[in-house]
Formats: sequence, C-alpha cells, structure tokens
Amino acid sequence: MAKRTQTVLLSGVAMAILASAAVAWHAGGHRRATALAANALPDALPDFFRNGTDLLTHCACDPDTFRRPFAQDELHEAAAPEHYFDLEPLNGGDIPRKRHDFLAWCFANDIPPAAVGLAPYAITEWTQRLTVAFAEHRRWPNDPNIQTKCLVYAGLLAHYAQDLCQPLHTTIHYNGRADADGRSPKTGIHQKVDALPGKLPASAIPTIGPGGLGPFDDLFAGIVAQLHASHARVDRVYELEDQLPAETAPLDADSPVAAFAAEQLKAAATFTARLYLTAWVNSADIELPDWHDRSGETDPD
Repeated sequence: MAKRTQTVLLSGVAMAILASAAVAWHAGGHRRATALAANALPDALPDFFRNGTDLLTHCACDPDTFRRPFAQDELHEAAAPEHYFDLEPLNGGDIPRKRHDFLAWCFANDIPPAAVGLAPYAITEWTQRLTVAFAEHRRWPNDPNIQTKCLVYAGLLAHYAQDLCQPLHTTIHYNGRADADGRSPKTGIHQKVDALPGKLPASAIPTIGPGGLGPFDDLFAGIVAQLHASHARVDRVYELEDQLPAETAPLDADSPVAAFAAEQLKAAATFTARLYLTAWVNSADIELPDWHDRSGETDPD
C-alpha cells in the first residue's frame, strides 16, 4: 500500500511530516473508469486507441507502483505528490497554470509542495505528452511504436485524472477530519472510499456516451474545474462515513453509498475521456519540425 507524505507548517516552521495511506482509487476502480472512458470515445479518435483497452487499463494502474512499497525513496518522494492537490492551503487563491510557477508560490509562502500536491500539473503534462504522441500518429499512422506510446501515455494520464476525481485527494481531510494543526486522525475512511468503484456490482456500473462528451477549450481551466467539483463532494463523503463498508466487505447495490460510488466512477470516466478528446483535437495543431523524422523506424510508408 502506497504512502502519502504531507508536511504541516506552523508559523512558517515545519512541525511534522505525516504519512497516510492514499491510493485513489484501487486498481479495480482505475481499470473500470479507464475502460468506460475508452468505450465512450467517438469514432473521431483512431481505431487503435478506442480498441486499446487492455493496454490502457494496464497502464492506468502503474502510477501507484511509482510510490512505496514498490518505489525507493527518491522516486516515491518525487511521484507521491502527483496524486493529490489539497485546496485548503491556497485559502481560495488562484492556482498557477504552470508547475514551476506553483513551486515558486510554495517557496514564497513557506509551504512545501508536498503539503499541497501536484496533481493538476501531472494531469496537464501527461495530456500534453499524449497530444504530442497523437501528432506523431497523425503523421505516421502505421507506426506501431507510436500507437503503443499513445496507449501507455493515456493509461498513465488516466490514473492521475481519476485520482483527482476522488474527493479525499483534494483536501487536508484525506483520512478523517484533520485537527487544528492539519494532522490526519487516520480513521481508514480513505481506503474505504478508494475501494468503492471496484466493488460496484456489474448492474450498478454507469454508462457514458459520446453525446455528452467534448474536449476542453482550456485544458488547465477544465482540470481546475474538476478539482473544485471533486472538492465539493468532500462533505458528502463524510455524511456517508458511517455507512461505508469495510475495505474488503461487499457493497450493497441499492445503498446510498453505491449510488455515490457510481456517480464518482462516472465522473472519473467522463473526465478521462474528455482529456483524451482534448489531446486528440489539440494534436491537429502541432506542426512537427522537419528534423523530427520517424519514417525510417518501422512505418512502411
């Protein structure tokens, strides 16, 4: 089980570094959300991508292996903050659009970046990596390496996008209501919520269709909007706290908790699909320079 580290400051001095379990969602939830997203994509996206569910869902689980207990300290410390973004430390302020501008804000305010998180930047940057890969596919449509790369990038993107749709990944109250110093009581609620999408009975799994999807006109604004939408569900999570089944217990398909889980799974799948669409649409505007030539690799054309 991976660990999340959050540093809490008091009067500008680091008082403690707290570790708590934070894997959102469990692998079953990520696989389900990614498959739902792929199945909802319109025909405008390439066939190889819409039919690449096996590799997409496989790679959607990988970012959790970049953290403990899989990863060593250096990788864990770099990768762990990419999975969450707690809004409270910003006190309602705007979120900088670029990673290094945000890091500069953190340093100027004596807040370690890990005390907030980096999820919006991971999502933005993986979407943009996928955009470049799609641009290569447009130029060399028969290159299997490029097709594989698109699916790998998209799977990794799916994970971070879906983590942002877990409400407890947007708040300091990520594993129980935090105390006055921001310390988590570690109640176990996080793991219970993480397990929900993967436990939904097949009859309760939501569907999404291409008619309700569309690319983001402004990628970062769309990501921030999803962040705020997820954060708005934190209170609902705690309203349901007493009804949440244990992490390994079954989920009643007719319960309010199951309805909540279905809503969150649908939100995660929809957000993922919209990011895929955004990457595809934006890839049409990328002009690859002449020196970037893949034609001699594997493409028979």
